[in-house]
Formats: sequence, C-alpha cells, structure tokens
Amino acid sequence: MIRKATIVVAMIAGLAALLVARPARALENCISVCDDAYCTVQHKHCVEFGPPPPAYGAIAYGSSSGAWGKSYHWGSQAEAERVAMQNCAQHGNDCAVMVWFEHKCGAVASGEGTAAFWALGDSENQARADAQNKCVQGGGKDCQVQVSQCSR
Repeated sequence: MIRKATIVVAMIAGLAALLVARPARALENCISVCDDAYCTVQHKHCVEFGPPPPAYGAIAYGSSSGAWGKSYHWGSQAEAERVAMQNCAQHGNDCAVMVWFEHKCGAVASGEGTAAFWALGDSENQARADAQNKCVQGGGKDCQVQVSQCSR
C-alpha cells in the first residue's frame, strides 16, 4: 500500500513538473519561429507578449562632406541621435540628424544638385526605394542611397 502511494505521488510530481516546464518550452519554440528578435505573432503553442522594448535608430548625414553615421537598437531617440552624430562627426563636420526611427528602417539618398532626402519604411528595401524616389522627384541627378539602417 505504501509502495503504491509512493508511485502515485511520484507520478503526480512528474506530471506537475511536466506541466510547469511545458510553458517555458512553448515560449522557446515561439521565439525561435519568429522573424524578429521579439515574438508578437501568436503560434499554436505561443502566447502573445506585451509591447516590444524600445529600439530606436537614427541616421546623421553631412550634405557637403558626404559623411554619414548611423545607430540602431537604442533605448531612446536621444541616444540614437547622439550615437549617429558621433559616428558621422568622425568623417565630417557638417553632420545633422536626418531621420530617427523606432522599430522601422530609415534611409538617406542624395544626388547632384539636390539636398539629401530621407524616408522611413517597414523594410530596408522600402526605405531605400522611397528615399531614392524622393531624391529623383526633388530634381536630383544620379541619386544614390547614401546610407540605410533598421532598428527592430
């Protein structure tokens, strides 16, 4: 009788341990199947998480010097802009923050005879294409994307 009780207790403890361990395993699977570092998509074994942590980025550009600096995955807009400016200032003294973004992508394009143009997008390709188009529409010749960056 004592032996059966011990076996039953052991089985219950094993099941309890399995149930407690299962959500952690499900979260690991959820995160491993998501595209971004943060899982917001609900899969069959996933739970929906709260809002993602801040991920700011910025691009600084110097129109005369062609210098640029970028940053990504910072906790605030101010930090992202500061780092982008520091990176740009290493290569030119006419840098200015052109664009900042959170959980997006940014790009800066310029062409002969135009100012620099910036754009945002949900993907780097989208941001680059939009910046390029703005430059062409602004009358630029030989418009080129100078720099792009995503922060997710």
